[in-house]
Amino acid sequence: MTVQERVVATMMAPEQKTLEEGAMVHKERWEEVRRRYFQERKAIAEIGRGLDMDRKTVRRCVHEEQWQPYRRARGGPTLLSAQEEYLRRRANEIGYSALILYQELRARGYRGSYETVKLFVRPLRTRASSAEQTLKRFETAPGHQSQIDWGQARVYFGGRGVTVHLFVLTLGYSRRSFYRAYPNEQLGAFLEAHEGAFEHFGGHTREHLYDRTRTVCRPGESGRATWNVTFLAFAEYWGFEPRLCQPYRARTKGKVESGVKYVKRNFLPGRHFRDQSDFDAQLSEWTATVADVRLHGMCQQL
Repeated sequence: MTVQERVVATMMAPEQKTLEEGAMVHKERWEEVRRRYFQERKAIAEIGRGLDMDRKTVRRCVHEEQWQPYRRARGGPTLLSAQEEYLRRRANEIGYSALILYQELRARGYRGSYETVKLFVRPLRTRASSAEQTLKRFETAPGHQSQIDWGQARVYFGGRGVTVHLFVLTLGYSRRSFYRAYPNEQLGAFLEAHEGAFEHFGGHTREHLYDRTRTVCRPGESGRATWNVTFLAFAEYWGFEPRLCQPYRARTKGKVESGVKYVKRNFLPGRHFRDQSDFDAQLSEWTATVADVRLHGMCQQL
C-alpha cells in the first residue's frame, strides 16, 4: 500500500473542513505534522496527541500537498465580530500585543482561541508599522508650541523607595526641556510646574499640547472633552492656547515623550539621593550643565 493509499484509508468519508480549522495551523506546524507522518511513520492519533491537535486537522495536513495560508472569508460574522471596535481601539494602546488582547477578551467572555486573536491583530500591526515608517516629522516654528507630559520613576531616598513624578515641558522648535519632580500629579503641582517652566525659559509658547488627563480636561458628551475650569482659567491668565492630542494618537506628542525618556536614561542611572531636596538640587544642576547645553540630534542633522 502506498503512502497516499494509507492516507486515504485512514480517512473516513470526506468531511467539510471549516475555514476556522485551517486558521489554526501555521506553516511550521504543518511541516512538523508531515515530518512525523511521512518520515517517522507515526500514526494520526499519535501525532495529534503529541502536538495537541485534532485528528481531523492532522489528517488534513497530511492530505494536503502544499501548505495554504489562512484567508478569512469575507462577509460572515466571526467570533471577534462583536469585539472588533474594542480591539481596534485597544490594540494601539497596548502596542498590538495579541497576548494582552486575548487575556482581556477572555475576561470579557470570549471563548475563541489565541490564534484567532493573533490573526486579527497581525494586519493591524503591519499597517501601524508601515504608517510609522512613512510618518513625517512634525516641525513647529520658534515660539509656536510646547509639549507637556508627566513621567514616573522609582528612586530611593536613603534606603526608602519612593515614586517621583517628573513634569516635563519641551519646546517644539529647539527641543529644550524643563524638568521638575513632584510627589504627585495633582493640579496644584501641575500649575506650579508650568510657572517654573515659564520662569526658566523667560516666557512661553503660543500653544501647549497635552494628553487628555483629568487636570486638563474631562470626557464630555459625544466624545468631546470638557476643559478643567481651573486649568482653563490658568491658561487664559498666562495667555497661551491649550490643545489636546487626538485620542489614541500619543505619537503626536513625541517630542516631550523623548524628553521624559532622556531624563530617565541620562539623569537617573547611577545617582543616589538623600531626600527630595537633594533630588531637586541634582536635577537642577544636571539641567543646567547637561540637558540645556546638549546639541539635539535633529540639530546635528542640519
